[in-house]
Amino acid sequence: MSPAAVVRHLPGIGVTVVSRWVFNCYVVHDRGDGRPMVVDLGLPSQLPVVRTVLRDLGRDPDDLGAVVATHGHVDHVAGLTALRPTPGTDVLLPRTVEELLDGSRALRSPGPVAMSWILPVVAEQPRDWAAVRELQPLMGTVGYDGRRIAFPVAADGWLDDGAALPGAPDWRVVHAPGHTDDSTCLYHRPTRTLISGDSVVSFAGRAWCNPEYVDAERSAGTAERLRSLPVEHLLPGHGQVVTGADVMGAAWGCDDRPPRSGRLRALWRIAMGRSAPHPR
Repeated sequence: MSPAAVVRHLPGIGVTVVSRWVFNCYVVHDRGDGRPMVVDLGLPSQLPVVRTVLRDLGRDPDDLGAVVATHGHVDHVAGLTALRPTPGTDVLLPRTVEELLDGSRALRSPGPVAMSWILPVVAEQPRDWAAVRELQPLMGTVGYDGRRIAFPVAADGWLDDGAALPGAPDWRVVHAPGHTDDSTCLYHRPTRTLISGDSVVSFAGRAWCNPEYVDAERSAGTAERLRSLPVEHLLPGHGQVVTGADVMGAAWGCDDRPPRSGRLRALWRIAMGRSAPHPR
């Protein structure tokens, strides 16, 4: 197992988090049909860690039912390049990715100014420059940025708003645009768990409807929709897991700025490697 990976087990909801810096990947131990699935396999190096986690759980690592991406940014899909050829594992992407690929929808991605708002989130998790270096050569070859899109791994299925995940009847797809047009969340009502992708991040133990967005109106609509869900476990694309009786009810809005979140201070902490310890 990579020494850079931070693994956190959440047995109460049957999920394990595999993180490298802010690149969170989630292993769902049983999606509902007896097979595990992975959400947001953002780095190729996370796949062997996922397989080790499954072995440690007494599961067959070759029986991975699906890999799901909450949206097409490279840090959520780059691990797909290491997935093939893995027989029997479906790649599931948001329906909007299909529209981006065929050109029927224009490609939009947050710019540097928007990205700077989440520097406090980046500063809060253990720094791992090797993860960033791993992503750099993959940019432009898998997923998308503000200029180009490429998916060398074909989708086996598409995520449609309100639908159940294939093989996972209790996991529902929630289209959650704003951060990007294809942003998607997965909601598990039995455990009140929200895998939020980048629609919601976390900072200082609190959910934060992502201030890094391409569309303010759609972000506000997504925040309102997600606040209506009873959520006790937030599993964000970036940031640490948040638990509580009403996680989304207490969330900051996408235009809120957490107190003392200074971006320059956060940038200094990242540069110096003075990140807060990851909870275990």
